[in-house]
Amino acid sequence: MKPNITSVIIINVIVFFVLLIVTKLVKLEELPTQTIGVLFGGVITALITYFLLIGQTQAEEHKERNVKVFEEKSQRFNTFINKLWEIWDDRTVELEELNELIKLVSRDVVLYTKPETVDIILSNLIDIAEHAKPDKTNSRDAEVTKLIQQKIFNIINELAKDIGLGGEIKPQIRSKLNLLEEKVIPYLIQKDFKQSFLEHFKNTIFNNDDNSITKIDYKKQGDKLYIECRIKESNVYLKIGPLDREPHQDILFTFFVEFYQNRQYQIYRDATKGWRKDCLKGSVQWEKGSNYINFSDSKQLKEEYQIINRSDYSTNSLAERALDLYQHWNFNGKNIEDIIQEVEKNNL
Repeated sequence: MKPNITSVIIINVIVFFVLLIVTKLVKLEELPTQTIGVLFGGVITALITYFLLIGQTQAEEHKERNVKVFEEKSQRFNTFINKLWEIWDDRTVELEELNELIKLVSRDVVLYTKPETVDIILSNLIDIAEHAKPDKTNSRDAEVTKLIQQKIFNIINELAKDIGLGGEIKPQIRSKLNLLEEKVIPYLIQKDFKQSFLEHFKNTIFNNDDNSITKIDYKKQGDKLYIECRIKESNVYLKIGPLDREPHQDILFTFFVEFYQNRQYQIYRDATKGWRKDCLKGSVQWEKGSNYINFSDSKQLKEEYQIINRSDYSTNSLAERALDLYQHWNFNGKNIEDIIQEVEKNNL
């Protein structure tokens, strides 16, 4: 609160006269002269005190206001940067996500940022917009990924400079981050491809009415990945894999059931021990691995990734071969549905 100069002067005068009367320091005939001198000194003292207090108060208010502005600015910048990295986490930018960034710039960044900084940020967002995707189903491109990441680095640098931080992403840091990025991209491509491939596999199976497969999913066996297709509501599965295999390794198609917990299928057991012990008799079929997708083949995966999300992509050779086995395999004249029905009936 700012001090009142009138109050200061009055208080000084009152204190002065009280001291004169109580202490009898001045004779009554000398009082007017002494009063004028002291009053003048009191006024000067009061004015000096007033201006000192005013200056101190204004400095404190200015400092407090600057601290609050800096805190608010830092918070809004952090919110924007966190959102930027959240969107970039999967290494693609949707148009809808870009719209969220534009709103954050307009609402939170512009009010606290120098015009030239805002201009640079918007220029980088425009460059990102040139490569933004309508949705997440569109495939990644390594060069586009690198370009967008550079734009993100540029934006962060401008915000860091504007707020006076030393956290600039310098060229040598960018170079190392890009090297790390090159290690991450193949993993992200594989992750996306696995999801898309499984969806296409399911569509091929479920769009065919000549089967009783009810559930399809990936299944890990040791360090290898397989696809398992559950038949009806039984414990019998069509198993395919491994999907991540050595370059010249073949791929297995078989019907299997875990015999330890499903003793009723004992008469159809292919072997009493070893890896074939859970396979149904006569269903073990090996196919040439090079004819089918191999998740460990980065070159093949990248090529397939570029086309799998196209609207004209419909062929899933792995699913078609699985359907062929399902529809044409039999043991002693019984197909897989006959065997399941027989076992369930005998188990009642």
